[in-house]
Amino acid sequence: IFFYPHTPQPQLLSGLVGSEMCIRDSDHSDDEDHSDDEASAGTADDSTMGDGAELWESIVDAGEVAADESLEPILITLVNIEGTPVGSFPEIREGAEAAVQTINETMGGLNGRPFELDSCVHGLDPNEATACANEIADAQPNLHIQGIDFFNPLLWPTLVGAGLPVLQTVPIFIEDFDTEGILSTEGGCVSSFPTAMEYGVEVLEADKYVIIYSDTAPGLVCYDDTERRMIQQLTDEGKIGQDDWVGIPDASGDPTDNDAVVQQVLDFIEGSSNPWVYFGIQASDCNEILSALAANGYPGGIVASGSCRDDSVLSNPASAGVHFGSNLGITDRPDLWSDYKIKYTAWRDASFDRYGPTVPDSAFLETAHDVVITGLLQMIMFTDMGGDIDNDPAGFIDFLAAQSNMHRAGSETSLNCTNNSDEFVSVCAKDMNYYIWDGPGGQFEYGPLGPNNLDAAELILRAAEGNPRQ
Repeated sequence: IFFYPHTPQPQLLSGLVGSEMCIRDSDHSDDEDHSDDEASAGTADDSTMGDGAELWESIVDAGEVAADESLEPILITLVNIEGTPVGSFPEIREGAEAAVQTINETMGGLNGRPFELDSCVHGLDPNEATACANEIADAQPNLHIQGIDFFNPLLWPTLVGAGLPVLQTVPIFIEDFDTEGILSTEGGCVSSFPTAMEYGVEVLEADKYVIIYSDTAPGLVCYDDTERRMIQQLTDEGKIGQDDWVGIPDASGDPTDNDAVVQQVLDFIEGSSNPWVYFGIQASDCNEILSALAANGYPGGIVASGSCRDDSVLSNPASAGVHFGSNLGITDRPDLWSDYKIKYTAWRDASFDRYGPTVPDSAFLETAHDVVITGLLQMIMFTDMGGDIDNDPAGFIDFLAAQSNMHRAGSETSLNCTNNSDEFVSVCAKDMNYYIWDGPGGQFEYGPLGPNNLDAAELILRAAEGNPRQ
């Protein structure tokens, strides 16, 4: 475990000194009762949650401190696709904006320096995406956050070639998985889809398993690389029959094919005693197909990736009984959370309230927020060890990649970025759990896995040997 003596500017006085928390002098008096502070402190543990958990808590417990706007800002950039029916993810941008606002208004920035977020948003146009990458390479940010983008393979040569430290939000292309010099604390397809194949086949024991995937560039890539290959490996191991699973593409953002998709599902599962459908698609498409399956009398179960979980889907009566994926613990059940999870989630909710998102609360909104907070914590630790965040981007890149006990903001378990497989060298997270939603106005319940995540690392390694990329 690393030792990070965070020494902010005198006006901030927040951070770690060894394992003790620095508290502003104004918080001290001999006759003051600190019982409330003591009760709220000490929920984070670097040994189990990863290096940076205690740092986050120390900053929050020190009280709200604004960054010094007179200091040179820390430049953060973001590329994100929005405004297209095939895929639009404004929640990624808004989650990042909320985090930056919270960092500047309550966390004191990076040693007093405020964060400045420069977002480059584009539509379904590779030329616009390339222009974003060129602008960011010229700007030389301290950290680049890659949102959800359907042109990542075009962008990485420019962004990586510019020597930028990069954290991903949702990796979706092979180039997102195996490009040296970029890193993802989020699993994206690499955690969602292999675990879903293992969950459907081995945990739920589906006798017919339908995989609905998006008929877009990233959807096709993720299906072939992280769904088809993984379930084929399970098939080769005798855990499901070759004729007992199928992939069905869905035209993203186009409801006109919903009836055809549903009919394919019903035809395939005919005669099944335990059919399951897996949704690896965006929330709006999940909502439509959920309703269509219910309207047509689909008799089986449904598993959905985290991309399906937003307020609009959860308010759909057809969502009752759906198993939703999450690698960060059971959603909206503080009675089942650790003290750290309760504390972090309440803090993040306050962050969103402060910002006021225009989009529904969703997994993507939370992901982008947490990636930015993770970036802040990593910057603090890097600089506290003598790193130069302005003039040594290569050193910061190496620092990120060398983390074997990394804290992903909001997570109760640590990440190891040093044991990634050759096929997924850029992605640190490979686990997931599946929780059952009991319907509108209800809550999530533990599924068959209980509180324990399913780790697909071994399946990924077996597939790399038995069903390698062609």
